[in-house]
Amino acid sequence: MDRLNPGYKFLTLLIVSMTLSLTYNIRLNLLVFFLSFTATLCTPSVNKKRLFLGLIPFLLLAAGMFMSGLIFPAEGGAATGSEGFRAVYVDSIDTALQLSSRVLAFGGVGMLFALTTDSMDFIMGLMQQFRLPPKFAYGLLAAYHFFPVVRNEYRVVKSGLKVRGIKAGPLSRKRVFPLIVHAFEQSESIAMAMESRGFCNEAPRTVAFVVPLRRVDIVFLAVAVGGVIAGAIWL
Repeated sequence: MDRLNPGYKFLTLLIVSMTLSLTYNIRLNLLVFFLSFTATLCTPSVNKKRLFLGLIPFLLLAAGMFMSGLIFPAEGGAATGSEGFRAVYVDSIDTALQLSSRVLAFGGVGMLFALTTDSMDFIMGLMQQFRLPPKFAYGLLAAYHFFPVVRNEYRVVKSGLKVRGIKAGPLSRKRVFPLIVHAFEQSESIAMAMESRGFCNEAPRTVAFVVPLRRVDIVFLAVAVGGVIAGAIWL
């Protein structure tokens, strides 16, 4: 999975997600989740610990949606007796399974893309195969790689306050204000570095590496989208 063209992989999974949003097929949702999770698990570059930790929120959300659909079903799905006990009918169980399976399906597809795709390859693929303007592409990369810088600056500000014996909460302006100032300084340095290296959106540009588009990427697109459409019709 990590060797597929990231742009076409994103397009494939986007179409799959849009197709799933049009149906409430429980078996199809569970099948998509199982295949997505298996493909992610079998990818050698995927951190297995990160995969299972990332799966926990989706399982909790799916359990919550199941209970919500079971206890608060559609109109006429359940009734409350005189003792306060709720009678659960088949319709309410079906609704609960539909809601929870959709969460798992979308979560599985999202994790498949997120854990098997490199950000640099993805942006470069969008530039080369989908003609994304370099101004937006490098802006997205700068924003993505800026988060670790902000996290590190937050730790520096926290340590500086601790050394001086100043107590401040996580969202105190004593922490946030220096963090914002440092963030502006870093962003200005990045902008100056891009300008000094002749970055211009209109100028012809070469690329550091080529993200190839192979036949397997087209096959993956056709098989995945065709399989989901077929499953929505016949499952």
